[in-house]
Amino acid sequence: MIFSLQPARRLVAAAVALGLSGCASYSGSSLNPGTASQADVRTVMGAPAAVHPAPAGASFVESWEYPRGPLGRHTYMARFDRNGKLVALDQVLTVSTVARIRMGQDVREDVARLLGRPGQVFPLRDGGEAWDYAAYAEGGQMRKIRIVVNFDKAGRAVSGGESFDMEEWSPNSDGGTM
Repeated sequence: MIFSLQPARRLVAAAVALGLSGCASYSGSSLNPGTASQADVRTVMGAPAAVHPAPAGASFVESWEYPRGPLGRHTYMARFDRNGKLVALDQVLTVSTVARIRMGQDVREDVARLLGRPGQVFPLRDGGEAWDYAAYAEGGQMRKIRIVVNFDKAGRAVSGGESFDMEEWSPNSDGGTM
């Protein structure tokens, strides 16, 4: 009996191609705003974790949320116009996105529309909760940070910001500071 490696080689090649296509679809970088459709986004990035209606006055009608990992450091929002064309595709786990939250006014749904689902939720003593996101610092730095948004018991965002990530901190580096 003669054994052929040809089918095995094809299987390995297909697995490698599939793996590489998965990497390319992580951020949707191949998608072009203005030309990509909702079907294109779904093909490249998969099914969204959530669909958010746009706030009043927005230049888009809905956002599709693509969190990358349960505590992933990236969440992408694909925003579409009323014709189903991609308007923008942004990585939203940034301090500048947190700065857009209207403290005392925005509620959980508004924050989810901006940042996506949190990695973790913690109860606060006053009956509110804290939403915690893992992220990277902006500006090309690969420094890991945490983004936290605190809500009061009525569900309104009352504070938010960034802090260092314990994964990044070492008591033996820089005298115990970042």
